[in-house]
Order: sequence, then C-alpha cells, then structure tokens
Amino acid sequence: MIDSHLIREGRGKEEEEEEEEEAEGFATTTMEEEKAFPSDSSGFEFFIIMLSNSLKKLRMPDKFAKVLAGREPREVKLREAGSGRRSLWDVKVVLDADGHTYLGRGWERFARAHDLRLGYFLVFSYDGDAVLTVKVFDVSMCRRHYKHHDDDDASSGSSSDSGGSSSAEVEVDDAPTSQFTVRLSGCHFLEKQQQYLNVPLEFHEAHGYAERSKVVLRMSGKSWGVTLKHTNRAGGKTRSSFRYGWHQFLVDNRLTVGDTCFFRALRAGGEDHELKVQVRKLDGTFVE
Repeated sequence: MIDSHLIREGRGKEEEEEEEEEAEGFATTTMEEEKAFPSDSSGFEFFIIMLSNSLKKLRMPDKFAKVLAGREPREVKLREAGSGRRSLWDVKVVLDADGHTYLGRGWERFARAHDLRLGYFLVFSYDGDAVLTVKVFDVSMCRRHYKHHDDDDASSGSSSDSGGSSSAEVEVDDAPTSQFTVRLSGCHFLEKQQQYLNVPLEFHEAHGYAERSKVVLRMSGKSWGVTLKHTNRAGGKTRSSFRYGWHQFLVDNRLTVGDTCFFRALRAGGEDHELKVQVRKLDGTFVE
C-alpha cells in the first residue's frame, strides 16, 4: 500500500514546481512587456476617460510622462484626428508638486470647442514633435466626427491660427500631403551657399514642385522667398530642396539645430507656392 503521506508530499512538490513555472512565466511576460515599452516617444498612444474634473485640466498617464523622460515640452499642439493640421490648438503642459503631468491652459478651449462631456473616451497619439492627435468617442461608444470646412468652422478658436494670420491663409486641404515636419540638423546649417532642406517626395509630387522654381515661407507676419533646386534621382523622379533664401529664413528667425519646423501648405494666390511655418524651439516654446 502506498503511504498517503507520500502522495500528499508528492503532490506538494508538483504544486510547488507548477507555482515556480507560473512565477517564471510571469517574470518573463513582465520582462517582455518592459522590452516592448517604447524608448522613442513617437507614436506612443494612450486613452483617457473624461471625468467631472477633466474640463479645466487633463491629467496625462504617468507612464506617458516616463516615456518622455525629461523631454516634456512646455507646450503641445492638439489636433482632432479628422482635421489634418488645419486646427492646431496650443495647450500648456504643467507639472504638479507630486510629479503628475497635466494639460493646462488651452485645454478647456479645446474641450469646449469639441463638446467633450463626462464619460467621453479620448484616444491620444503622440508624434514625438509635441503634437497630440485626439480621437473622440462619445457615450454611444462610437467615434465622433467633426466638420472642418474652413478655419471659421467648428468654433475654430485655434490660437495657432489667430495672431498675425490673414483670412486668406487657408490650408489647401486636410490630406497628409498638405503638411510636413522637419527637425533641423547639421545639414541645414552648412556654409551659406550650401545650406538646403529637402522637400519630402510626397509633398513635392502633390504640389507640383517639379514645375515650380520658388516658394514663399511665411512666419511671424513676414515672408521669405526661397528658390527650389531640382535634382534628378534614380527612376527618373525629380526631387526638390529649399536653397537660396533658406539661409536668410534661418538667420532672421534665429533657428538652431534641434528646432522642429511645421510646414503647412496655403492656397496659392499667385505663381509662387506659399507655406506657413511654425517652429517648436528646443525649450518647448513655439514661434509662428
């Protein structure tokens, strides 16, 4: 006869081994999750549910703050996912005494303009250049879509488009090809006659830059004419870059390596294509 004590002891060892395996599995999963945690903040996504205290200021997830790891901008630009970069809303980023990060001044204007209410579900995506894209889901669990006919629609009180902009400054459309972003690096600050900025191929093709010789950059109520240099690439495709006039734009606006430029196409009122430029400085402040 088998001793029942041995059976119980054997079962105890088996259970202990199973528990150890489960613990090892949990540790492995945790390590995998940590490895999956993005070191680059670009593309980081999170959601927030609107609470009764979410209208005045909105607390960001602590995990998001950890991803930024000391690179928190002092200001971000919010955009509703369907608006392209037509309506960019300037919102201050604040830090409380406990180390929690909030969207402060400017958030309430965005929330009221988009009629955000208790229980709404907001999905945020961070592009790494101080821009947060927001998708809004209401209590029906369906996404809300907003109309964006022109800058005057949907209570467009965007502080990004007020201040120095004339009513004629309307973006071409909401398509991704109507804007591009460049973080300035050393190649943009070579010797005066060698400085250049490559125009993304999609933007180049969408706006017929192969047939253009000049663009106009507009910022802070002023304008700079910049010539386009065309280069033939493999496959017969033509690329373009900003050349003469680009140096003066950098100097006049005191731009430096690490600054991020947001270029937005405006409706052409003449032969030259016009771009509105906004700049996020290294300290997180914006110039437009």
